[in-house]
Amino acid sequence: MEELNEKKHSFNMEDNTGRLIVKGEIIGESELEFYDDLKLKAVIALINSVDQQNFETAGKMDVFNDYMREIEETLSEVKKHSRFQGEII
Repeated sequence: MEELNEKKHSFNMEDNTGRLIVKGEIIGESELEFYDDLKLKAVIALINSVDQQNFETAGKMDVFNDYMREIEETLSEVKKHSRFQGEII
């Protein structure tokens, strides 16, 4: 029987005043020491769960576009550097 390497990782995001914006927990298989593969799987799953139509219906396409731009900028920065810990401002 194959043993799963299931791990749990908790995370949160705060704004620059320390106010909690989002908090979560991911559980899944990881092959890396600091669960970076699990974190990327969670990012992909969350992005795939977003329905753009909900933003259109709410008249909030500007919010959708801002978040998509931030995701793209963050990915660009992560790929540029061998070590990236931060955020795009």
